[in-house]
Amino acid sequence: MSNLILFEDAGFANLLPTVYWRSVFELRCGRSTLWDQAEKLYGHTPSGAWTRSWTAATTAERLSVPVNKSAVAGDVLVNGRWLPDAPVDFEAAPYVGICDGSIAYVVCDKELTKSLGPEDFLDRRSWSDLIERAPSGRIGGAMIEYPWDILTQSRRLLSNQFDPAHFGPSGASIDGEVHPSAVLVNEGSICIEADVVIHPLAVIDATDGPIVIERGSRIHPHAVVRGPAHIGAGCTVNPHAHIHGGTSLGPVCKVGGEVDGCVFQGYANKQHDGFLGHAHVGCWVNLGAATTNSDLKHTYGSIRVPINGTDVDSGCMFFGAVISDFVKTGINQSIPTGAILGFAANVFTSGLTPRFLRSFTWLTDLGMEEGDAERLIKTAAVAMARRDRTLTESEAELFEKLAEIATFFEPDNDPRQFVGEGSIHELNSPLPQTSIAEPR
Repeated sequence: MSNLILFEDAGFANLLPTVYWRSVFELRCGRSTLWDQAEKLYGHTPSGAWTRSWTAATTAERLSVPVNKSAVAGDVLVNGRWLPDAPVDFEAAPYVGICDGSIAYVVCDKELTKSLGPEDFLDRRSWSDLIERAPSGRIGGAMIEYPWDILTQSRRLLSNQFDPAHFGPSGASIDGEVHPSAVLVNEGSICIEADVVIHPLAVIDATDGPIVIERGSRIHPHAVVRGPAHIGAGCTVNPHAHIHGGTSLGPVCKVGGEVDGCVFQGYANKQHDGFLGHAHVGCWVNLGAATTNSDLKHTYGSIRVPINGTDVDSGCMFFGAVISDFVKTGINQSIPTGAILGFAANVFTSGLTPRFLRSFTWLTDLGMEEGDAERLIKTAAVAMARRDRTLTESEAELFEKLAEIATFFEPDNDPRQFVGEGSIHELNSPLPQTSIAEPR
């Protein structure tokens, strides 16, 4: 193998809005991002990435690798959405591995590299042509198709990633400061890293799965963390919080109240009481006090979710919401089952949030208006500075571009389809047909 390159394909569109602010392989799933898991899965550290043009600069900056650089013979191109179920031995070149109808990987020879570039994976029409040019076969694992797949696969990985047979030594160790009155249940499945403080009367319960608490985190009195779970570096779990199994917190999150089966990308706040269930939460999110969502229908039926203008059956009994990056909610905000809150949306109402809220929306009881991108960028920079992070020039440029890009992928709100029952708003624009091609 010359190089291992992770690529995005046209399937990124069904993962929006989780991937407006990042490449697909920057998504957190289990204990870490898909990018960080690549070395253990494929036996090599990724040396490059193929992404959409509008995320290329931020991807290169965050991952410190060349982006959209041409492949050479011997390179292996791996789909960032693919989750193999065991470490991978790639076939000899040329070869195309297919999983769930999508290209999972390509082992390149000279002929493939002559006509293969990042744009080919972003167009579904190119897939069949690529498959015809090389031997191919079906392979195991799963593709992350929709946001709820992140939650489902994350719970599975939270258990598997504790197993040295699959992911190397990551077993139990108690290196942090644990108060004598704190309770550790099934201690052999608990990893508490150095500089972690477990305060009096906290409960860390690994009965149903392993728990990893990373360096610098604080678990405050009377908090309960149940496995399988991952608490990222520098997180704060507030007093009396209840973190249910299946939850993965990225770095520097502050969490209170009840959280069940959620994935937090990182740098997000849900400090106060209120329930958040089976939700994907982006970075730099701030949920106001008593913000609560629903993750179960009264009929116990499968939850439908608005994806790119179409209601998609998730096949899940439990799915709460996608809360995209830089979203802010007001106090007592209620979020309906299967909701999508777009990038940098702000919602402060006394009613129920619409099931689909477009990116850059500013929604109050007085009505809905489009947020000012420049003002939102300044607010984002302030929020990041409070956590000793800087909004880089490439991130500011992406933020500004997304105001236009989001209009390409997102339909206008339609009260008959995407507004939750009880909403006080009338939103009358039609739903246009959308495409998964890149914005022109």
